[in-house]
Amino acid sequence: MLWLRAPVPVLVGLLLSACSKGQVEPTGPGGGGKVCTEMGCIGGLRIELQPNAGWPAGDYTFAFALDGVPVTCKGALPLKACEAGPSLTCDVPDRVQIGESGCALPPEQHGFADIQIPSSPAAVDLKILRGEETLYSGNISPTYVESRPNGPGCEPVCRGASAQVALTFP
Repeated sequence: MLWLRAPVPVLVGLLLSACSKGQVEPTGPGGGGKVCTEMGCIGGLRIELQPNAGWPAGDYTFAFALDGVPVTCKGALPLKACEAGPSLTCDVPDRVQIGESGCALPPEQHGFADIQIPSSPAAVDLKILRGEETLYSGNISPTYVESRPNGPGCEPVCRGASAQVALTFP
């Protein structure tokens, strides 16, 4: 294989051009240019739910205050059949997305996954209940980090943060 004998800068250049979709932007006088890939990103706040055991069956409420604006999501475990759509509904659409896991598995393996909040709230009050029992109650003050997945000076600029919420089931 002769191409393996090519100088390293040539190989790196070939790999970069293969990975990018070729969005070339000028860098200024003197020519050249930068190559930007076309990766997207998901910004906002991701809250990782960390239960100490499997999720028990029951009615669940996720009550949020996103910078003081209330959003409530309700649902139950076991989940509905996969083809029946989401088991959780929120009173304010598209402000909060709560993952559901296991709809194709036996009911004892159903649960909730991470919470995604597409906006970037500075303060989140969160209360998670199973029936009348409070599983978690606290506030989250995320620290957002900006990144450019397509390289320096390339769009988009992503602004994201993550937090963890430990849940203890008796």
